[in-house]
Amino acid sequence: MPFNIEYDADQDCIFATFIGKVTMGLTKEYIAALLPVLEKTGCRRVLSDSRSAELELSAMDIMQFPKMAQASPLTANLRRAVLASPGTSGYELYETLCNLQGQNVRIFPTRREALEWLLAEES
Repeated sequence: MPFNIEYDADQDCIFATFIGKVTMGLTKEYIAALLPVLEKTGCRRVLSDSRSAELELSAMDIMQFPKMAQASPLTANLRRAVLASPGTSGYELYETLCNLQGQNVRIFPTRREALEWLLAEES
């Protein structure tokens, strides 16, 4: 499978890792796999590691992601950190569009920075 989803109860955080090509179809599969984990755990924090992935998405595809997340009560209020290699196009657009819709999403180059933000108390 091109992604893996694990829940860490000690940190109350869901960790997702993507490998290979990320397409709109794969994104829909990921959301379908993530929803039962969110429901079962009640977790509100997700760290997605995309550093080993290659985006095969158009700007129009990326523009759909915040709408897809907003459509589900389980994903609309998540605190989401995304690990991406610096200079990877598409992630900045994703972050901006999500934040414009009131979603709590940040892009990070390192796991340490992402975890610090993700696990910090929201103000």
